[in-house]
Formats: sequence, C-alpha cells, structure tokens
Amino acid sequence: MRALVLMALLALLAGCATSPPTFNAEVSVRHQIASDVAGKRFAFKRDASQAQSLLQRQVEHDVAVALEGYGLTLDSNASRADWLVELAYGIDDGKTVTYNQPVWGTTYYTYYRRVYSGNNYVIVPYYYPSTEVVGSQSVSEVVYTRYLAVDVFDRKALAGNEFAKLYEGEAKNRSASQQFDNALPYLTRALFQTFPGTAGTRTVRLPLPPVQP
Repeated sequence: MRALVLMALLALLAGCATSPPTFNAEVSVRHQIASDVAGKRFAFKRDASQAQSLLQRQVEHDVAVALEGYGLTLDSNASRADWLVELAYGIDDGKTVTYNQPVWGTTYYTYYRRVYSGNNYVIVPYYYPSTEVVGSQSVSEVVYTRYLAVDVFDRKALAGNEFAKLYEGEAKNRSASQQFDNALPYLTRALFQTFPGTAGTRTVRLPLPPVQP
C-alpha cells in the first residue's frame, strides 16, 4: 500500500513538473458601458508626470491596440474624442512572504520474504529506498505586485463637471520579479480579455513561453 501511495504521489508531481508556466493576474472591473462600443473615439488623459514619459507611451500603445481590437478608434485630438482614457501602472515596493516548504529526502522501508534455507523457511528482510517528504522548512521571499489600471471617462460629462466615470479596471500580478516591462503585455491581455466585460473580480491565467534550458 505504501508503495502504491508513493507511486501515485510521484506521478502527481511529474504531472505538475510538466505543466506549462502561466502568468496569473487578478482582474477587477466596474463599468456602466453598453456592450456595443464599436465606433467610439478615445484619447489619452495624461498628468504632468506622464506627458514626457516613454513608458507612458508604451503603455498607451498597448492599451490602444487592445481597445482598437473592439472597434474603438484612437484620436490624437482629445477635443474630438468621446472618451478620455487615464492610465496608472507600475510595481510596488514588495512584501515579504513566509511559508513552509516541504523537504524531500531518502527513507527506507522493509519488506519481508520467506526464503527456504536448508530444511527450514526463514524470514529475510529486504530494504527499499523511498523518496518522501521528511520535514519542512520556513522560506521567506519578497513578492512584488505589478499592476495596470485603466479608467475611462465621458469627455463631455467631464468638461461639464458632471459624473463622468464610465469604466474602471485593474489587472494585478504578484511575482518575485521586479521587472514591469515584461509583465505589461500580459497585464494588458488579462485586463482586456473582454471589454467592457462583466463587473467583478476574476483570475486570468495566460500561458507563458517555456523556459529555455
């Protein structure tokens, strides 16, 4: 029985080891937009710190491509746009997370057999090695949250000092990596899997390219 349990456990671990890597994002959306958004014109709303930022331009490009995929049109003249799109993005300072990690080691179990020796049967022990969890150890690592937030405003309502928010969405990814640029395409894809989408929070898993040996 013990051998069968061990074989099942090793098979499960082998399956996990061959599972493709994924980019996991928590996506939250609230909106009051009709499902038919094709034909709307949008422009980006920037604050002073974003006006001369190359990263801002990259984020705008990725978001614009995603919105254009739903039939919207980017307009460089904000006064002609139906919507103004405001962006926030970046990475936090990290948080130390501590968890228990299993420790694997070699143990032995005994299997007894009756062996005929001379005129008698004797019980002979056989020892088999087994790789099992033999304990646990505390592991700490810094986890960073990378995020992309997108707000959409009705331009005319905003100009008239009325309530203008039409959409607010955010995608977050928690990782040991401090790199934001390589996360940006996945954050954008996760957030705009649907648009405007269903209000609420969901987890999106996107396949990553396999790690090269």
